[in-house]
Amino acid sequence: MKVLLLTDVKGQGKKDEVKNVSDGYARNYLLPRKLAVELTPAVLADLEARRAEKLRLEAEERARAEELAKSLESLLIKVTLNSGADGKVYGSVTARDICDALSAQHKIEIDKYRVILPEPIKSFGTFAVKVKLHADVQGTLNVLVTGK
Repeated sequence: MKVLLLTDVKGQGKKDEVKNVSDGYARNYLLPRKLAVELTPAVLADLEARRAEKLRLEAEERARAEELAKSLESLLIKVTLNSGADGKVYGSVTARDICDALSAQHKIEIDKYRVILPEPIKSFGTFAVKVKLHADVQGTLNVLVTGK
């Protein structure tokens, strides 16, 4: 019997997968526990509609991420650090500092976990920082670190 899994079933498959299982297993285990439904043309049409909607939403999210990546490239974020009289830097610029400055200066909210910063910035100058906006879309953000 062909069934559509409604949840992840150990040993069978993941949610929204079509599986061919024995009739007894389907009737006695999967169907009574509402882990699966029998595959009918109506169920198959509903599955295809959900998959199409998911693809459409993913495409919209990717387009928004690409648009944001283009807008981030033209921005310059200014972050100030404390420094001594001899020009020595005190402290560092972290991903959280970059996100806070971006929010304050340009009203763009980005999660600090999306900023790819291998180690905190501990010197003055301009730095190109990568920002992961989508699974396969990265943007570049220019950060200017100055002293007080």
